[in-house]
Amino acid sequence: MGQTLIAQLRDTKPVGRLVINVDRVMKGRVGGSEDVLLRDGDKLLIPKKTQEITILGEVQSPTSHVYQAGLTRDDYIAKSGGATQKADRRRIYIVRANGDVVTGERSGWFRRSRSVEVHPGDTIVVPLDTERIRALPLWQAVTTIIYNLAVALLAVRSV
Repeated sequence: MGQTLIAQLRDTKPVGRLVINVDRVMKGRVGGSEDVLLRDGDKLLIPKKTQEITILGEVQSPTSHVYQAGLTRDDYIAKSGGATQKADRRRIYIVRANGDVVTGERSGWFRRSRSVEVHPGDTIVVPLDTERIRALPLWQAVTTIIYNLAVALLAVRSV
């Protein structure tokens, strides 16, 4: 069983992305742990420079916009009609064209979430707020629990 698993792992072709700083590699400023070793069959794909910003997730109109210098993350969200009521505005993040992810959050007293710089080719993701509970279902659940507790207490007292 273990030998079969090892054979399958050896035959499995890896997929995914590796984020590298191509400018530093081309200038020869990479070394040590940052050095990328290529093996026979590896492919290095460098996408063309794009000029759009893509907005995905909980916005009124998920789409792409032409990059405009000076616009922030929130400006592009506004251009897509703004965030929906279901959006988790605190967890908006940007996926850079090179694969890096920028959350826009900073610990401490100062936050920069509204002024996150956007670059050509970036994708802005506005996630769904999964912690959001509507008021009516919440109160229905609370009243059901209270009712069941009251019935159980009366049943115990009547015994």
